[in-house]
Amino acid sequence: MLLQSELSKFQVNHKEVHPSNELLRIDLHCHDHNSNVPDELMGRILNVPETWLPTDQLIHTLKKHGSDAYTITNHNNARSCFELLDKGFDVLVGAEFSCFVPDFETGIHVLTYGFTPSQEIKLNKFRKNIYAFLEYCVSEDIPTIWAHPLYYYKSNGRPPLEFFDNMALLFERFEVINGQRDTWQNLLVNKWVEGLTNEKIDMLSTQTGLNPGMFCKDPYKKSISGGSDSHMGIFCGLTGTNLYVPDLDEKRISSPVSLLALQAIREGKMIPFGSHHSYEKMTVTFLDYLCQIAINGKDPGLMRILLHKGTINDKIIALLISNGFAELRKHKVTMSFINQFHECFTGNYPHFTKRWFTPRVYKPVFDETRKIADAFNSEAESMISSFTGSINSVYQQLVSVLTSRLQSKLDSSKSKELLEHLNLNDLLNQLEFPSEIRGYISGSRNRLDKSRPDILSPDIPKFLDGLSFPFLAATVMLSAHFTAAHVMYKARPLLNDFSERINYLQHPKRLMWLTDTYGDSNGVSSVLKSMLKQIQQQNLPIDLVICSGTIKPEKNLVVLRPVSEFSLSFYKQQTLRIPDFLELNRLFMEGGYDRIMSSTEGPMGLSALYLKHAYTVPAYFYIHTDWITFGQKVLQMDKQMSERFRRISRAFYKKFDGVFVLNKDQHKWMTGKKMEINSDSVFLTAHWAEAWFKPTKSSKAKLFGLEDSDPVLLFAGRISLEKGVMELPQILRTIREELPDVKMVIAGEGPAEEDLRKLLPDATYLGWVSPSNLAEIYSAADLLLLPSRFDTFSCAVLEALSCGLPVIAYNSKGPKDIIQNGINGFIVKNQGNFASRILEFLKSKEMQKIFRKAASVRAKDYTADRIIWQLMSDLGLPNTALRSDE
Repeated sequence: MLLQSELSKFQVNHKEVHPSNELLRIDLHCHDHNSNVPDELMGRILNVPETWLPTDQLIHTLKKHGSDAYTITNHNNARSCFELLDKGFDVLVGAEFSCFVPDFETGIHVLTYGFTPSQEIKLNKFRKNIYAFLEYCVSEDIPTIWAHPLYYYKSNGRPPLEFFDNMALLFERFEVINGQRDTWQNLLVNKWVEGLTNEKIDMLSTQTGLNPGMFCKDPYKKSISGGSDSHMGIFCGLTGTNLYVPDLDEKRISSPVSLLALQAIREGKMIPFGSHHSYEKMTVTFLDYLCQIAINGKDPGLMRILLHKGTINDKIIALLISNGFAELRKHKVTMSFINQFHECFTGNYPHFTKRWFTPRVYKPVFDETRKIADAFNSEAESMISSFTGSINSVYQQLVSVLTSRLQSKLDSSKSKELLEHLNLNDLLNQLEFPSEIRGYISGSRNRLDKSRPDILSPDIPKFLDGLSFPFLAATVMLSAHFTAAHVMYKARPLLNDFSERINYLQHPKRLMWLTDTYGDSNGVSSVLKSMLKQIQQQNLPIDLVICSGTIKPEKNLVVLRPVSEFSLSFYKQQTLRIPDFLELNRLFMEGGYDRIMSSTEGPMGLSALYLKHAYTVPAYFYIHTDWITFGQKVLQMDKQMSERFRRISRAFYKKFDGVFVLNKDQHKWMTGKKMEINSDSVFLTAHWAEAWFKPTKSSKAKLFGLEDSDPVLLFAGRISLEKGVMELPQILRTIREELPDVKMVIAGEGPAEEDLRKLLPDATYLGWVSPSNLAEIYSAADLLLLPSRFDTFSCAVLEALSCGLPVIAYNSKGPKDIIQNGINGFIVKNQGNFASRILEFLKSKEMQKIFRKAASVRAKDYTADRIIWQLMSDLGLPNTALRSDE
């Protein structure tokens, strides 16, 4: 809303004060098929032009969108303009030159008008040095405009802000509304240009030692322009410039419109126009571009890819992209869809008879693509919203078909039998893929190395049977969204610095926290609910975005409906939920987020990395569970598979800009040789206990049906193997040899409950207990037992201490950071020590009294305010939380 408001102010300030019959409407920045050598490295490696758009189609659309004068600004050439002139068509000669700023090692784009073929040769010679280029332009009276000033090319890093001081002295004209940039970037450029007063120019000239008179006719006169920067021709003419030409009707009689336009540009009589948008236009553009690559692209050749300039990663990506499009072209149904999509983007409707031969399940897709053609032929004001609505609808329908068919495959008896017997060791052992491409195509092992039975040779064609079209088509659409966002916001760090420097439209600092376990019944869910409560109470700039089909949204809790849900046979307790990535894109943009946190490693963790690379924002990961130890203890991973799992985990966590851990052991592990994460990127955090966890008057008789004099040992938590519950029977037997009246109370439920009841039939089982009722249970017990060996934190320990209940636990991870051995509990090495320390404690009433008091004192070190203050500081967010010790 702020951006729209600021744009409205801009439009009011530049409202046309001249009669409409004295204005020439022109798009000063558009391309056609002669933009055939892209600036982007990947395009050059793949040998694809920036567009295949025919010149006559571009001119036709410009006329449709109301242009009075015409120019085509292809990269580093004016071939299209010269060809039109040869045909007798009046066009302003123009080009967009890729120029290099040598002292900053940065590439920029410069729109240039009114030159001859011989001057074009010299311009291409001089463009390797922007200073020589502009000196030549001034000497030849060739007007220039700095195109999209916040978009640049640089091999490493970004230019310093001083770069803009130099550019302010070099240019007279600046493109402040670019149709492929978002409103934020356009308004930032306009605000910066507004600040280039005479005094500012003189000051910058003194600071830099540059004489602006060498590069500008009038260094103090700054003017602004607009252009669509359209490559596909879809949005050409919708963003542009109104050129003021006094007595236009009279001058048209004796002078060509192109000459009148050129003179208006020279004199800076320009009024830009355009509308508000974010990355929607770029998405439509890239979707059509991907369609055209699939239709028109050719094999770039392996030698070209290998020998071309670029890193190994660039070449691997290029090879994957090339093979991806090659496979796409072999799929006739998908290519038919892509052709139809492209035709609709140019306003051409598919013939109605095509619908007759479209399978019933895809008829809604066919109907929606016709609406894309409607959008192209609609009013300019509604075009982009119509495009976006139709594209999103097609994507939803494709994903719906895909997930439905995929679920049917998984529900087949053969798949069920396979999945039922799948274990993690087998899965990790098979997690290797053939390096021979033939292995993917044939799905046959007989062409592979038979000495490597561990290599997975998936029969992809067979698996994709019935899934190919919705999968490939949806992938193309999602790729367009990702690419559009990445290209639009890859300069985000510079945009942030730039907005801060000019003190205008600084992007809000707001965190999107992703998770798909919020609604589960486990410790992680409880922690997230406590975090949400603090976010709401302290009005923190954080939203939890969860993937759930049942939970209702509330303040700071955004609910993303899953497109699919399933569980794995070796860990059925955890449901995996697949989010809608287009909806996730929309939420990220509309929420105004500029950083991401994820606290689950599955689909939402991958979603965080998707957003990180799409929007060039920092991403953090909050580790709740030690999955490596969990895999060893619970999922029975052997040593070899544990090592493979560790490497996979390391590769995953290192993709994040920061990792939050819950204990010192984990911090040491993450920064050590096994995980190799920079120590500056690993942050130590903690949990806190809710306010209701405090010493409470309670009765053992009322709560447990026991005598108040009975010594009570308590276990509170999930009754599962990883929690060490199967050690409780032996521990209790050892204790009862000396203290036969000791009672055991179990609060919780879980998959191991039935086995535990068999071994410990005389214990009191309370079942699941709501968190608000746990305080009186903690207060009634004499000692909390935590036999788990891999808890990363253990909220139960902190909750118990908060209620004045001492705790005994093994010397591992989270608990040993919280419990002060011999002061408010015990840290032990083995099962024997576990039992002996319990006996020591239960035999001493004085020790129990001292420990209870010390437990309450220790719990006060873990307050929500203190923990959140540190968390916000580590995340670089505005810190409204107050430390409890301040």
